[in-house]
Amino acid sequence: MQYETVLSSEQLEPRQCLSAAEMPGGVYRSGNINQADIALLADVARARYDVDGSGVKVGIISTSYNYLGGADYDIEHGSLPDNVTVVHDDNHADDEGRAMAQLVHSIAPGAELYVSSWKEFGTDSTTMQQAMAIQETFAERINDLVERGCNVIVDDIYDPFEPWFQDGPVSIAVDDAVNQGVTYFSAASNNSNVSYQSEVSLVHAPSTLIDQWNNLHTGTSPEHAEALSNPSLRFHNFAQGNETNVLQEVSIPNYGPTSTFVVQWDQIWGANNSAVEVWFFDKDKTPIGKAPGQNKYPIAGTLFAGMPAHENQPALPPFEKQEPFFVAFTYDMDGFKGDNHPHGNDGKDAPTFLKWIATLNGIGVINDDPHQVTIDPPSGFQGSSTAWGHNNSRLGAAVGAAAYWNTPAYNHKIPLLTSFSSWGGTPIFFDLDENGETIRLPEPEIRQQPKFTAPQEGDTTFFGEKGYEYNLLPNFQGTSAAAPNTAAVASLMRQLNPSLAPSDIYGILAETAVRMPNPYYHPPNIPDDQFNYATGAGLIQAEDAVAAVADISIKGKVFEDFGRDGRLNRGDRTLAGYEVFLDSNRNGIHDAAPQPESNNEFISFYQSEPLLVKAGAKASNPNRWPEKPPGQNFFGPYGNVSYWPKKAFSPIIVSEMPGTIIDLELTYEITPTSNATSESPFFLTLVSPLGIRVPVVGTKIEGGSFNNNGSLHVTLSYILSDTETKSSTISMGVETGAQQSLVDLNAFKDTPANGEWYLEVMNPDPNREYVLENWSLSLKTEEPITSTASDGTYEFPGSLLSFSSAVGAYTPMVELPDNQFITTNTTTEIGIRNLKPTVNIGISLPRVERPELLPSTKIIVNNSVPGPNPFVFSWNSLAASLLPSVSGVRFVVDSVRGTVEKKSGDTWVNVSAPPTTSNPRVLLRLLSLRIIKPSDELRWIPQAESAQAEEAFSLIGWNGKFASESKSSIRFEMV
Repeated sequence: MQYETVLSSEQLEPRQCLSAAEMPGGVYRSGNINQADIALLADVARARYDVDGSGVKVGIISTSYNYLGGADYDIEHGSLPDNVTVVHDDNHADDEGRAMAQLVHSIAPGAELYVSSWKEFGTDSTTMQQAMAIQETFAERINDLVERGCNVIVDDIYDPFEPWFQDGPVSIAVDDAVNQGVTYFSAASNNSNVSYQSEVSLVHAPSTLIDQWNNLHTGTSPEHAEALSNPSLRFHNFAQGNETNVLQEVSIPNYGPTSTFVVQWDQIWGANNSAVEVWFFDKDKTPIGKAPGQNKYPIAGTLFAGMPAHENQPALPPFEKQEPFFVAFTYDMDGFKGDNHPHGNDGKDAPTFLKWIATLNGIGVINDDPHQVTIDPPSGFQGSSTAWGHNNSRLGAAVGAAAYWNTPAYNHKIPLLTSFSSWGGTPIFFDLDENGETIRLPEPEIRQQPKFTAPQEGDTTFFGEKGYEYNLLPNFQGTSAAAPNTAAVASLMRQLNPSLAPSDIYGILAETAVRMPNPYYHPPNIPDDQFNYATGAGLIQAEDAVAAVADISIKGKVFEDFGRDGRLNRGDRTLAGYEVFLDSNRNGIHDAAPQPESNNEFISFYQSEPLLVKAGAKASNPNRWPEKPPGQNFFGPYGNVSYWPKKAFSPIIVSEMPGTIIDLELTYEITPTSNATSESPFFLTLVSPLGIRVPVVGTKIEGGSFNNNGSLHVTLSYILSDTETKSSTISMGVETGAQQSLVDLNAFKDTPANGEWYLEVMNPDPNREYVLENWSLSLKTEEPITSTASDGTYEFPGSLLSFSSAVGAYTPMVELPDNQFITTNTTTEIGIRNLKPTVNIGISLPRVERPELLPSTKIIVNNSVPGPNPFVFSWNSLAASLLPSVSGVRFVVDSVRGTVEKKSGDTWVNVSAPPTTSNPRVLLRLLSLRIIKPSDELRWIPQAESAQAEEAFSLIGWNGKFASESKSSIRFEMV
């Protein structure tokens, strides 16, 4: 019989089946799709491993959730579930928390969502006391989510007033959550490398500068000159070597109204003992104001818009964006003065390390481009780290960002970091000792943050700045989008194995990531293909990460089953070079469609009924933007009017395709029903029976990486020629002339072909309709096959397997000739969680009835028998005289006159001595020695010299094959 090994589960519905009102088959009708889902191959992970995040609680901390009033709309359109738990929603802003929830839901639609704002409504960090209160509230919000049972928490908050060089309240709350089993992700922030850091070098200001300040122009505040001319004042030297430069020139052409310039230095948080101030100068090096240290906190800063960042800080005039300014760090040798430092520190401890960060939130990067941020003198690797605070926690995971179109799934082999993604590497100088006291570490701790990078720029229903794809949906950009996408992947992993520790999840995500070199950051002794402080371990891959958790495979051995018992016994022989395949239709034959001899052909399935794709409809998005009406942020041909893209779906049913897909082609014809009045893109997405989505035609976007400072090049799939029919063929292969798919079609590879496929046509153009005239799907499939190694082993890795019942039964099989059959005693079914079954395949000759074993052949040696020199027989000399060459035939030596020996290695072993024991083990060993098989050599030693022909020994046939039914003799002449 054939042994059937079945891997089964309920068939997973496509992820787009969240709202099925208008779609036969239940494919998701909502207009928004998070392209990061496709870039991560998360839809493939869900399809293969039957996961959607069910049983996992995901906590989201951001700004508001429903201040704009669109949550019900998102639920109605399937972009959010109807059971979101709103824990806190009192930071009224822009509903970024709801946008993050949409991204999590798009990848892990079964996860239970909890959303919280990070600070109370109306609070602002205009004083350090308020800043610390906000951090305490943030920490409490984290604890709230932990107490509610959230397994995964993600936030997109980066507060420059958290301590940088030691763990503050939020970092401690993150570590506490992780210690309780919570997998915590944080947006690394969007500040690129716009930072300077250095060991402090204190010098006097050059006399030329002091003279300039003493001769300030009329109208400039005279106290600036007096303060800067103070003989006890020392300045940080920015210059390298023996030069002196106390002013650093900074050029930031593009900063926003909330951009800050914040400085921190290495004093214990809450016990600052350094009288440090930060001075700002205009392009002529004239002082325009200062930011003093904040009482007991080693921090100073200002808003670029000219607003004071903290109490007792004078307002600074707005900087001219297109002009550089200068910055200086001063330290008063006489210590603190005035009422700014009532705690009484004497200020005698000078800082040894300082750092500034400009929080530009995505609009700058330090390099040599005059349109970007420049500093002179420069530092380190042209800038430094901008991940700090809880984004640089000990146990959490910060996430960097890459545009979804710069990923391997979108045919970009080496993923590219987005220019604004923050770099890690901020040093930690202080930690707690065993008594809970803050101490300085012997060496600074450099934590590996960000841990990895994830795609961003996916669509939402309302949140984002630009509709790059011309599909009228806003793109959610930033590490704020990358972090929830990562949290969603972690939810899929936790569903498969709830016992995974956070460190396990981080490790698997890092191990399965695609390595990403950073062109601007080359730390010494770290190759491009390893961790770096800009991209972490690289771009995470949902399919590979979930596969590593699933850890499924089918392995075993193929052997010649002499005992026909299905067990691999000691006497059985393993078989190398045998082809093992997964017999999907259980016919015992390795199938492919088309047959291998027709390798250049496909089997095609057609849909010839025309499908009308209607024009895009005006959006009824209820989000109440107070200043930005819907559509204002979208660039494109439709102005400020917001439209909702229309979709239509055309099905094709594929059947009787064995195995899984090895190649695929899509051919279509589409016709506009009216002449074009503007650029008119259209979008085609192929959806497999498992719900795997591959956009094949759409907007091609290039750029937005570190290499080109964020510039984009957009190529639209226009229908340019009025009502002319457009036809095209898109292929998985590399055939000449084949159009490349927008997303790599290999997402379908090794998945089953049978079932209902859909071609989704999306039309965002409000002025035009299309008709899909016809389309065809051409496929090649094959049952997966592998070969046994030298020891007879084989293995089908998890990349070829799935938990989905759409695959059917997995039956490891060897294609055999008619006179052989497979035996097995294995009864284990392949399950759906973490199983690596061993399926051994025994191969035997046909079973026959055995007659009584009789002596079948006498070996007779004629005449001159030598005394001391035995006569040697090879297997061939015996078998050729006895029977035709048949695999599996063996002989047993019997009726020996004299002595018969068998060569074992380099030793001759007596196989004729009768047993002197009844011990079963010894008897079995003696029987094994007496069995003569191919490649064996025998020698016969007579009892005495004789000139007569002498019977040497007899052979008994074995395994059902006999030389004859009666005794016969074979004579060997001595040479």
